[in-house]
Amino acid sequence: MEQSTIFEESFGTELLTRRRSLLPLFLKVYIWIGIVLSCLLFFLLLITLGTFAFLIGSNNYNTLGYLSLAGTTGLTFIFSGVIFSNVATLWFELKWAIRFNWVMGAIWALLLLLGFFRRTAGMGEFLLVCLTIPYWVMIYKIQYQWENEAVSIREMNKKRS
Repeated sequence: MEQSTIFEESFGTELLTRRRSLLPLFLKVYIWIGIVLSCLLFFLLLITLGTFAFLIGSNNYNTLGYLSLAGTTGLTFIFSGVIFSNVATLWFELKWAIRFNWVMGAIWALLLLLGFFRRTAGMGEFLLVCLTIPYWVMIYKIQYQWENEAVSIREMNKKRS
């Protein structure tokens, strides 16, 4: 067997670990569930916008109803975008993905705490938090390797070139 030398193009690339390979299978399942869920919420948003456009055409809807529907639509758009951005950054192996997830998780936690204090959050929100705990534990366990040792497929191809 021949050893590689520093003059070969492939020197040092054997030791590179791809970020996606650090993701445990259970975390990959969470990521795909998040992608599907965010796409379903976005589809629901499109249906809601269609309903909103229909209701604007009819004069049977009051202003408070318009505001309520607009607020729900806006929150659905933000929620689906947050979920998609959290899981997509991990799937596409961006170096800052885990830190981004921590920031978005902190904002989410603050909003939930605010909801609990105002008594607008209920058992459904609490169960949602409980379902995401394994996700947060898994990204915590791989954070150091993700940011310092592993590379994305694009970075790996750059180093080979």
